[in-house]
Amino acid sequence: MKIVILILRILLGLIFIGSAALKLFPIEAFELVLIKQVGFSWAAAPFFARLIILFEFALGIALVFGWKARLTIWASLAMLAFFTLFLGYQIVIGAGDENCGCFGELIPMDAPTSIAKNLILIAWSLVLLWQFHFHKNWKYSWINLIVTFIAIPALFLALPLPEVDLNKEATIGDELVEILDSDLEWDLNEDDKLIVVMMAKCVHCKQLASLLSTLEPTKAQSTLRIIVYGSDESIQEFVLETGIESFQVKRSANRNLLQAINGTFPTAMLVKEGDIVSNWTGSELNINLLSKVLQNKE
Repeated sequence: MKIVILILRILLGLIFIGSAALKLFPIEAFELVLIKQVGFSWAAAPFFARLIILFEFALGIALVFGWKARLTIWASLAMLAFFTLFLGYQIVIGAGDENCGCFGELIPMDAPTSIAKNLILIAWSLVLLWQFHFHKNWKYSWINLIVTFIAIPALFLALPLPEVDLNKEATIGDELVEILDSDLEWDLNEDDKLIVVMMAKCVHCKQLASLLSTLEPTKAQSTLRIIVYGSDESIQEFVLETGIESFQVKRSANRNLLQAINGTFPTAMLVKEGDIVSNWTGSELNINLLSKVLQNKE
């Protein structure tokens, strides 16, 4: 029985570690969950996203190494109960079909699915507490403290906080064109450009991109520009699945652009000689509209 409890505790810890790691791919998507579903400001979300990831990682490491196991199990129960209540609230207000970000963008979950997952983990944790007399401290359980303290600077070095002023409201305007011009090295001051912004794990973006791939590349290449948010791997998969490799596609993690479009995917902007003259977001954006815009540019 001691071996069973040990395995269950380690597996629970690995689930928390995996959940923390998956939120990093990409972290911008998890920040958007905190902004649009939880209500954090654009300035606060990057910090709290990293804080939640570190807390989840610390819980997982502590469970794996058995450091203060009873306290750690109670902490995991408290976190699971809090998020379960929040997800229940999301369902009540009609937002339960959105990805909650629990396992990042790589394993999307809506609120009902995540609640079911949380209830299983809560029952799992209660079993560990019920059979806690079988728990045995590891001789080197303190190693988890070293791993946790190394993880803190490592995360902020690998994914530093944005250097832009997110307290200042970003808008779709001329200043954004200058930022994109510099960031993506596209000359937006000459000729007309139709810029489409997408998220690699966005279902609607995949549908739109697949339809864009049916356009004649030679007619659209000079005007169409596609920006995709996501990890390198998810973007590569996105491009191959949708067949848009013939067009100019670039990855971005630009927070000014993300804030300007209010994290709404897909978004399109028509740029004429450095000025954004039209923009479309979400459901109003479709292939017929984009085809019409591109035809008018030919």
